[in-house]
Amino acid sequence: MKVGQPQFAYLRDLLRKRTGVVIDGTKEYLVVARLMPIVRQRKIPSLDTLIDRLRSGLDPSLERDVLSAMMTHETSFFRDKSPFETLRQLLPDLLARRAAQRQLTLWSAACSTGQEPYSLAILLNEHFRDLLGSWRVRILATDFSEPVLARAREGLFSDLETARGLSPALLAKYFRPLQGKWSISQDCRRLVEFRCLNLNAPWPMMPPCDVVFIRNVMIYFDVATRAGLVERMRKVLRPDGLLFLGGAETLIGMDTGYDRLTGAGCSYYRPKPRQ
Repeated sequence: MKVGQPQFAYLRDLLRKRTGVVIDGTKEYLVVARLMPIVRQRKIPSLDTLIDRLRSGLDPSLERDVLSAMMTHETSFFRDKSPFETLRQLLPDLLARRAAQRQLTLWSAACSTGQEPYSLAILLNEHFRDLLGSWRVRILATDFSEPVLARAREGLFSDLETARGLSPALLAKYFRPLQGKWSISQDCRRLVEFRCLNLNAPWPMMPPCDVVFIRNVMIYFDVATRAGLVERMRKVLRPDGLLFLGGAETLIGMDTGYDRLTGAGCSYYRPKPRQ
């Protein structure tokens, strides 16, 4: 099944306006692959008919399903490893500066099915367990897609998913078998709060964050959207907070108000002092 050029152009424009995601004119195959399940589920005659119904604006749930389907949800536990090792090395100094408040807030933006925020929870339990009983520690995990957030809240992962990034020791320590999958422990679950949030729309009130992971999502945005997003992140980050991007992402060439620093095999960013 194919998609007509007018329908493809409309979908590309809608995706950019609503989510900030940009797909180029050669990606018709991606639209077909990701939207055909909706065509079949809703018993719609064709992709063009689906997008024409989307254009009518009469079914908000159809727009949510289509935009969610067009998102990339690739993720894994401790993805790329070095940002997590860098955070482990930086946290003692950050915690010393938070000793009076005894509060720590981490934000996993674009958290997908939960592997990233749960990795942060495992890291805290593994290396900073003493503070979890006496500090207020929050991991805020947000994503555009309600279906992937529902999966994240379940905290159930297949053998393949746990094999991607988890050592046998961490799997045994922080997961238990359940219904043919692996269920993450309550020690980790209780730290994570999942919310639906569109990074390209107005945000609700956000708590001041000490650490922000916004990794492997801005590669799908244009330069203007990236610059605007990291500036909004700067308003949420504490002045000495830490910003982590994906391995293929950089703020080089953008006047964003961050200092780029070198960690354990990766870069991270800290807001520059405001003038």
